[in-house]
This record gives sequence, structure tokens and C-alpha cells, in this order.
Amino acid sequence: MKPKFYNKVCAGICLAIVVLVSSHSTLAQSTLVTVTENPDQVNSSLSNTDVFTFDNLSLGYNNNVRWNNVGTFDQLYVLRPSQWGGAPDASSPNGTNYSVQGVGKLAKTTLSLDTPSSYFGLWWSAGDSSNLLRFYNSDTLLAEFRTNTLTGLLPKDYYGNPINRKKASHEPFAFVNFYGDEETQWDRIEFTNATRSGFESDNYTSRVYTYDPNTDGEANVGNVVAEVSGNETTEVSEVPTDWSWGSGGAAPGAPAPPVFLAAAFAVVVFLKNKFKRDQKN
Repeated sequence: MKPKFYNKVCAGICLAIVVLVSSHSTLAQSTLVTVTENPDQVNSSLSNTDVFTFDNLSLGYNNNVRWNNVGTFDQLYVLRPSQWGGAPDASSPNGTNYSVQGVGKLAKTTLSLDTPSSYFGLWWSAGDSSNLLRFYNSDTLLAEFRTNTLTGLLPKDYYGNPINRKKASHEPFAFVNFYGDEETQWDRIEFTNATRSGFESDNYTSRVYTYDPNTDGEANVGNVVAEVSGNETTEVSEVPTDWSWGSGGAAPGAPAPPVFLAAAFAVVVFLKNKFKRDQKN
């Protein structure tokens, strides 16, 4: 063989490896969406989480807002409690400040995480079909979830503001959980509403590791409604049988390369060694 032919063969195999690795990592990653079992619940059932409320922020526009130990919001728009949002708590039973996209000139909020994570939850209030959540790892879109999936799945018990169900009674209110499988972690979350209908939410909750059946308790996973991979959402009513949570409460790591990738690398090494031997001869 001539050197140029060796180079072409090796380059072709390496390109195939890159394509296969990319497709494998994209297809393998998945996000499970659940809602809390209790329609009146406005917080996550999980422990060892970080929670962000909007109670101490100024009303209106806020830029470069830090979430201690979690990440940074590029911009937020904060409203006082109303029939459309503002989760109640012990000190403010009539509601607290909340975040909204699709008001004023703010259509999108980006949360950049300090540490790639596999769990996120939020109290989604006055939900409509124009609310959009995107989860990214660097520039790779892991999951795109449109809330119109939920509006068709939640029973009537979830409709209306839980402070007073007669308010906003035509829209759902629920705490929504997003769990990555053992191979899925995100470092950026985008909240978008481009129609000015309002994406109202509160009590953002984050944790580096995903749901752990050994420590979190089976009931705390919530009612399963969907599985998301990329921009495809599949309605499900239970955890898929091939779902893998990971173990030990650890953040997910990179998946082991499949057998065909190891074989491809072996071919490249063989060709390079053979070329060196031929050169000597």
C-alpha cells in the first residue's frame, strides 16, 4: 500500500468512529418527566436539593442573577403573586413572587449550571401550550419539552390555582420533575415563551444526581407522564422497563464505548503498525 492510501483508510475509519460516537451518545440520552402525586404540592419531594425562589429579587427585570452553589440566570422577570402564579408558603399563604417569560421584552431565560446535573424541578403555574423548556449539554440539545404535552394529560384536580381553585380554573398548576437517565446530564436550561401568553413558574429545584430508588423512596418519583429524547416526546404512564437510573447517587458518567467502536479503533491501530513495518521493509 502507498502512504496516501493508508491515510485515506485511517481517516475514513476515524470519521466513522466520530459519527458513531456522536449518534450513540445522542440516542442513548433521555429525560423522564413526572408530576407530583399531589395537585396541591408546590415543592419537590426529593431531599438534598437546592431551591431557588424569587422572593428576594426586585420586581421587573433582573440581570445576571446568581443561584448560590448552582448557577447563574442571564435574565429574569419577576412578578408579585397573582392568580397566575406565586407559590404559597408558611409565611405567605397567599403566594410569593414568581418568574415569568413572555412578559415585556423578555421571551427567554437561560440558567447556566456550575456543575452538570441530572435533576431539575419547578412549580409550573397557569400552564399553557406555548411554554418551552430545553435542556443542553454544551451545544447538544438533550431534551426539548413543550408543556402542551402536560395540558392534555393532567386530570381536572390540577386545574386552577391551588390557593383558590376558582382562579385561573382553565389552566393547570403542578410541580414538574425532570430526571435524566444514567447517561444524561445537562449544564444549561432554557425557559421560553415567545407568544406573550406567559410562562409562569416558581420554586426552581436542582440536584446534581438524578432520582435514586435506594434513597429517595419509590413514591417520591411522582406520576410519570412522558419520556423526552432530543425534540421527541413520548407519552408514558410508568417508568420504562429499559430505563436506568444509575446508582449510588452519583452524577452520570460517560457511557462505555460499544463493541463496534473498540473494534474500529483496533483496525486503525493495526493499519498504522502495518504501515510502519512496510516502510522498514
